[in-house]
Amino acid sequence: MAKMAKAAVLTKKETIEIMEFPIPETGNNDGLLRVESCGVCGFDSEAYLFGGNGVFQLPCVIGHEIVGRIEEIGEEAGKRWGVKVGDRIAVEEYIPCGHCDNCLTGHYHQCFELRYGAMSIDHSTTALWGGFAEYMYLHPNSIVHKVNSDVSPELLQLFIPISNGIHWVQEVGNCRSGDTVVIQGPGPMGLGAVIGAKEAGAGKIIVTGLSKDEKRLNIAKKFGADHIFYADTQDLVNEIENVTDGKMAHTVINAATAPQQLAVSLDLAGLRGTIVHSGTDDRLTKEVMGSKITWKLLTVKGVLGRPKKAVGTALRVIESGKYPLEKMISHSFSIDEVGQAMDIHANGKDGCIHVAVVNE
Repeated sequence: MAKMAKAAVLTKKETIEIMEFPIPETGNNDGLLRVESCGVCGFDSEAYLFGGNGVFQLPCVIGHEIVGRIEEIGEEAGKRWGVKVGDRIAVEEYIPCGHCDNCLTGHYHQCFELRYGAMSIDHSTTALWGGFAEYMYLHPNSIVHKVNSDVSPELLQLFIPISNGIHWVQEVGNCRSGDTVVIQGPGPMGLGAVIGAKEAGAGKIIVTGLSKDEKRLNIAKKFGADHIFYADTQDLVNEIENVTDGKMAHTVINAATAPQQLAVSLDLAGLRGTIVHSGTDDRLTKEVMGSKITWKLLTVKGVLGRPKKAVGTALRVIESGKYPLEKMISHSFSIDEVGQAMDIHANGKDGCIHVAVVNE
């Protein structure tokens, strides 16, 4: 095995540099991953565009939708994770501490005590944390999932948008068999939510986007959406009233970044509906929020990631081959091309849907 590993490092705003780092030594409780594929997430793009954020402290190796094979594994780590050298695994971006209130109450994805994504505990001693690298260190507290070695790692790295969609629709959005689900935004998270709704047995799945999203909206139909509407050319409220006989949606998933989406979702949700919101909105007034939420008895919930159970479910869905997931992956790049990958994803160039970084 090589003594050094190549990695793509975000050094400053819109700047990726390819560097080499010593491969860390492993012991009884940790391991080493040979990265096979890693997806580009909107959180990575945010750090790229703005030169870091509250989580990614520069310089760092970004990338946290990670799939690879175990290169080295300590005896205790192997027992704990149920894996051995050569096994293919998906690695969650979280490294929870295991003892804070968030961890002990099952909300480990809100634990920031150790590391999230590519933010290392100590940049001066350990560099190989992120997924845009040839190898990655597996911390003893890492959360890993053994996956089918026969399935392409390029497909398996979709586990984050699909697990988010499953969790947001089914657990947070309380979607039940026969319910109507409206998904605003046909990006990777929105497409994952279509799968989440389909797996929940939703009676009607409606996806909204813009005219420029036509390719993504067509993928949503291939995943099982019953109706697609264009927010820039159609009256969403009227269209959804028509196809739901005026009942509107039981569950609304806001999976886009448009600032007005939360305001719109108050109209798209039916009586006693649930709105799941993953973005921000600074255009709402107390009068609008109060009156519509109160009179409709709406529930509005924010989301941040997903729990382990949803990741396992998503991986089984990917392994099943039930959906043409390859249509989500619009671009693939090598480690040496991460700068190009980030530019395309962050700026929405070249018909970008989902971008994968793949190690041959």
